[in-house]
Amino acid sequence: MDAPLAQRRARLADVLAGAAPQLTLSPHTTDADEAAEWLTTWTAAGIEGVVAKRLDGRYEPGRRGWSKLRARCSVEVVIGGVTGSVADPETLLVGRFDRRGRLRHTGRTHPLSPARRRPLAELLTPFDHGRSSGAEHPWPQPLPASWSGQFDRVEPLRYAQVEPTVVAEIQVDTAFEYHRWRHRV
Repeated sequence: MDAPLAQRRARLADVLAGAAPQLTLSPHTTDADEAAEWLTTWTAAGIEGVVAKRLDGRYEPGRRGWSKLRARCSVEVVIGGVTGSVADPETLLVGRFDRRGRLRHTGRTHPLSPARRRPLAELLTPFDHGRSSGAEHPWPQPLPASWSGQFDRVEPLRYAQVEPTVVAEIQVDTAFEYHRWRHRV
């Protein structure tokens, strides 16, 4: 643990030299341009970003001695609900249509700034179960805790359902699993 990263990594490479193919050493570079290229081209292969560590850094248990740069992209989503109220939305619950035309819940935003809440509220309409020919909202009320990315709390998320007619362009990182973004959008 006291050895610098460069020495620890070289030792690990030696240990894995004859290992089975499924035991691979993660890619490594000291070239910032190469790392930037990974962020733009390797996302299709499933990488979520790159980790920056100091070559002379020691391993310190319980302390984060590195930074993660997440790969990000812009996507369009449909707003299907809000936390808070429709008149004063705190966060947005968003979704995308699947191949069958069903609106799937895909994530939740970070808290909205007060400056963004009012203009957004003017675009949203509360979901009216009676007006839509008796149609049900595409998501359950409340949302299961696992749907809203709240793994640290087990209670479902109560939210205000809105008519899924407003499309928003958002920034997301590429950590996408079980049809949802793992981190807030």
